[in-house]
Amino acid sequence: MQKTIILALVFHASLALATEKPAEDKENSIAVIGLRGGFDSNPAGVQGANGTPVATTYATWDYLHGTVQDGYGLNLSLVETHYDPRALASARAHSLTLKHGFSLGEASALQSSLTASSEQSWSRRKSSLSWRERLDHSIGAFRLFASGEARMTALNERNVFNLGDFLPRDENFGTLGLTTGAAWRSGETEIGLSFSAARVHYIEGVDYLGFRRDHNRLQPNLFFSTVLKGAAIEASLSPFRAYFPEKEFDAVESLLYTAKLRLPYERFTLDLGSLRTVEDTTLPFSVINLVTAHEAKLTTRIDNDNAVSLSARRKTDDYVGLDARSDQKGVGIDYQHNLGKGLIGTVAGAWRKTKETGLTPVTSFSVMLGLQKQIDLSRIGKPDKSGG
Repeated sequence: MQKTIILALVFHASLALATEKPAEDKENSIAVIGLRGGFDSNPAGVQGANGTPVATTYATWDYLHGTVQDGYGLNLSLVETHYDPRALASARAHSLTLKHGFSLGEASALQSSLTASSEQSWSRRKSSLSWRERLDHSIGAFRLFASGEARMTALNERNVFNLGDFLPRDENFGTLGLTTGAAWRSGETEIGLSFSAARVHYIEGVDYLGFRRDHNRLQPNLFFSTVLKGAAIEASLSPFRAYFPEKEFDAVESLLYTAKLRLPYERFTLDLGSLRTVEDTTLPFSVINLVTAHEAKLTTRIDNDNAVSLSARRKTDDYVGLDARSDQKGVGIDYQHNLGKGLIGTVAGAWRKTKETGLTPVTSFSVMLGLQKQIDLSRIGKPDKSGG
């Protein structure tokens, strides 16, 4: 799988460079590097686990040559979190996206992307490679779009509800999906409707219990966004259905949604967000994890260099068919200080409560100090006028 990811990324990067117009020299390039360290009383969220020092290093790079509609770029994110190895294994989350877009006349644009990602925590391991093509066409205030995606995934989860170990082998599956839709825009307001269909096929045929997990997904989606008196609002509703042709799992039906509100007022900014989405899982008797998350965050800007944020979060994972739920609640406070020259210092504290079906609820806390540096590598060049 790793060799396939590397070859695909190299091919996609070469194609983007070969097809880009040489006269366009506009570049936007922003890099961020950071370090956070502190103590977490129970990062695993299970009874009896030990507290441990925590050190997290992270780096991101967002690069764009030309424009989104006519150019190429990449997004890179690297996160490594280290604990005392006697308490918990290290965690990581890496992702790289290569993007390429070009105009097909004045009203149409084709955008391509290739994404490789890998994540690992004490309870979940996942790596994937996805290729996506998207076509947009504008007709006055209307926008028509269609996209196709192909993705390969290797997934392995620990059964946290009985404190079990990882599976002897990863579950490997491919996903093919198609989406089409239309949207209408007027000023800062957009409303649209789309429909997605996807097929999920497991490479090994049956899972470790002998069940066939292949299934189809259907998902219409109504979405809306606007800016009203400085408040930014986004929302979507999406009836989701997954059915299993082999009838070895019951069909899954749920109303998925997203809702976001950003409300600035003088020195204060209120952010509210809710979502319900689906996630793949390898837990026994369950193929789909229904994820619901809510967050509220109030940020107060004391002055140009200092800000304080208070936040409250809740996230539940319902493993459909297993009748098991993971429920995590938390509150936190975060202080940021601008040190100048792109440097930002942070102090953060958080309290959490984790409840897994069949296990004793666990409360924990963490305190962290951090330092972050933003580096602007952008440059604006002039078109090359020499030669023919």
